[in-house]
Amino acid sequence: MRKILFVMMFLTISNYSLADGHVKRIISTSETGMGKEIVYPSGKAMITAFEFTVPVGSPVVAHTHSFPVLIMIQQGEIELNQDGKSYIYKAGDAFVEDVGVVHESKNIGNVPVKAIVVAIGVEGQKIMTPVK
Repeated sequence: MRKILFVMMFLTISNYSLADGHVKRIISTSETGMGKEIVYPSGKAMITAFEFTVPVGSPVVAHTHSFPVLIMIQQGEIELNQDGKSYIYKAGDAFVEDVGVVHESKNIGNVPVKAIVVAIGVEGQKIMTPVK
């Protein structure tokens, strides 16, 4: 009987906490925005989050990541190029960039791109390594 009461209380509390609509899923995925499996490196976890701005018409140089990087576009429109393919992301979109794959992007909109970036990394490793 106690178990049933506990389960009922838990379900009531859970439903109450989500019923007001304050939770909106942005992304839930096991694949990158380019369709590949997300890969985690080994090591001590280090998560870093920051806002990233790309001026109108400006590029983001070719680079790689050694761990998953989540991008959430807040404003603007960006074109990401990887493996000869082009991907367009705009305000409201979220995606994970590939690990170890060279990619570059450019602001193709008429306002600065503002993105929240969450690097799901490893202590001591660079978030971004430019490729020459």
